[in-house]
Amino acid sequence: MTNTEVGSTPADLLRMLTGCWLSQAIHVVARLGIADLLRDGATHCTALAEATQTQPDALYRVLRALASVSIFAEDEDRRFRLTPLSEHLRTDAPGSLRAFAVMLGGQEHWRAWEGILHTVKTGQPAFEHVFGTPPFQYFEAHPDAARIFDEAMTSRSGLENAAIITAYDFAGARTIVDVGGGQGTLLTSILEAHPNAGGVVVDVPHVVARSSTGMERAGRSARCKFVAGDFFSAVPAGGDVYLLKRVIHDWDDESAQRILRNCRRAMSASGRLLLIEPIIPPGNEPSFNKLLDLLLLVWYAGGRERTEIEHEALLGSADFKVSRVIATNVGIGIIEALPVG
Repeated sequence: MTNTEVGSTPADLLRMLTGCWLSQAIHVVARLGIADLLRDGATHCTALAEATQTQPDALYRVLRALASVSIFAEDEDRRFRLTPLSEHLRTDAPGSLRAFAVMLGGQEHWRAWEGILHTVKTGQPAFEHVFGTPPFQYFEAHPDAARIFDEAMTSRSGLENAAIITAYDFAGARTIVDVGGGQGTLLTSILEAHPNAGGVVVDVPHVVARSSTGMERAGRSARCKFVAGDFFSAVPAGGDVYLLKRVIHDWDDESAQRILRNCRRAMSASGRLLLIEPIIPPGNEPSFNKLLDLLLLVWYAGGRERTEIEHEALLGSADFKVSRVIATNVGIGIIEALPVG
């Protein structure tokens, strides 16, 4: 798609301007679990309102608006059913976006975006301006918000993890270290596909406490260990492969270099580093990653998505050399880097 295909009329611009209305309506039905209630077929709006303890007319108007953009479909009796789009809001759908929709409509996102003009004027993140603390410290102090954030990240990870395993050959890796690996979904997916491998997830203490408990309940902790740590100080040594998935983009170049250099110090000469990140394409090509870059601008001090050239320069500053870049079908790239020096 070229940028001439997105439209050029006032009506086209108006649809873009009112996109926040649509995202909030999607957030509401995600919070209410409407797609789950429609799993077995069309249901009258009154029954949906009763099940969700909402006001029937208000709920109807939200669903009607969403049906107008093919999220749900309405019949002449005010019965609603799922569409291919709203299937992705089901909790049990592969690659479900329900948790992501809940997070994007929550106050942490909504209020932070209100401060984007502050960010553009000062270069400082709106999140900290609005909430008085950076996101990671905020989530440490607000466990309910942290849970929603974790669920949202996990919901996005399912399809991404499958794409990574398909695109990259982990055969031969004996010990994989997932730096900033959160709930460990990527590492456990790799270990399930490669039964002779083991690994370690490194993250901050409050993330490890939540994630390791969940892994133990699921009975998947035998070959996947969790270690609390600070990747700005050190990462565990002895890995064949080090993973950094959606970590570097949270930080400015100087902070990212510290993380990468700690990985380099922990690696042997034969180790591999996989930087798994959204990559900004050149020119005016439409890209979700360019919009995601705005989210990082608003949320994180120095956070940014980078081009392939910028990733290569960053890795070079930390004594790595890019050996190849592998595209996936889910909007992220796998940048394989080898240690030098």
